[in-house]
Amino acid sequence: MRVAPEVGLPFEPIRNSVYTADELFTGFDPASPGSYARTRDFRSYEWFVRTGRGNPIEPYAAMMRALHDSSVTLDMGTTIRERRVVGIMGGHQLPRDSAAYRSIAELGRDLARRGMLVCTGGGPGAMEAGHVGASLSQHPHAQLDSTIAVLAEMPDMPRLSEIVAADGTPDPRLVQVAQDWFAPAWELSRSIVSPVASLSIPTWHYGHEPTSPFATHIAKLFQNSIREDGLLTVARQGIVFTQGSAGTLHEVFQDAEQNFYATGGAAPDGATASESVFSPMVFLDSEYWTTTLPVRQLMTALFETAAPAVRMRFNDLVLVTDDIREAVEHLDRFEATPSRLAVGRSAR
Repeated sequence: MRVAPEVGLPFEPIRNSVYTADELFTGFDPASPGSYARTRDFRSYEWFVRTGRGNPIEPYAAMMRALHDSSVTLDMGTTIRERRVVGIMGGHQLPRDSAAYRSIAELGRDLARRGMLVCTGGGPGAMEAGHVGASLSQHPHAQLDSTIAVLAEMPDMPRLSEIVAADGTPDPRLVQVAQDWFAPAWELSRSIVSPVASLSIPTWHYGHEPTSPFATHIAKLFQNSIREDGLLTVARQGIVFTQGSAGTLHEVFQDAEQNFYATGGAAPDGATASESVFSPMVFLDSEYWTTTLPVRQLMTALFETAAPAVRMRFNDLVLVTDDIREAVEHLDRFEATPSRLAVGRSAR
């Protein structure tokens, strides 16, 4: 087993801030074939694959990943300090030309207009839509319309799971496919004057999926489990669950677990857990969440078995709706406690 350090890591193991899209995608040029593969983001993904994906094959690689993810996590805590963070969860394959994509973009816009920080997993589909809306929240509605219209010309994310072979070698054809799909989002995001801040928490575990450049702050990680817990930990103002599949359902029950056991917040002095750590859960699309995936019924049954203080809060926390305005108002009136990541670390 090789333990000597690898020369020339494509990332900094110890950072002083989360990433920006400009930093991750330095050198990207839509007019230059293959430039997507020369970005820091893609080179880090190649390294991740080459060193064993989720199970690093070298001690040095494992240490560098741990240092990096710990650093970025702490920097994320600084980013969210004094912010009301709302998560948007949903399917990564949601087409850009769908009505649901537009609705989520409008949701992100309206949340940002209320002073909330939109946070997603940073990938395509519903995640991209949330950042599109947030970034344009101080711009005319016509600019949101025109942005979505351009993105909708390439509505479906291509299949890119084989873009990098097990030995870290990229497939040039798929690199160009990824570049062509990513380019409109890149150019549109760079053209926005004074985009409103939003936070994404993507991972190189899903590095074949291009990270959305519409987020102003990008806490990209190697370890997916840290990312999943991080999303729920920072989104103390609440989470909106839009249509998704197994991954979204997993996040639903991770969030339900935190509310059920009243964990995840930073309790103020003298407060009990039951008073301090709840966060709202909004299910957008009542047909989907009551019939297609009958989560509402299961959630009701689950919380009937909870401690009395939790049971009393259930109806105040959970909302199933088709109305974006109702969803935003539900989240806006909640008095959230800080994430445990946002306390206990001095501002830089």
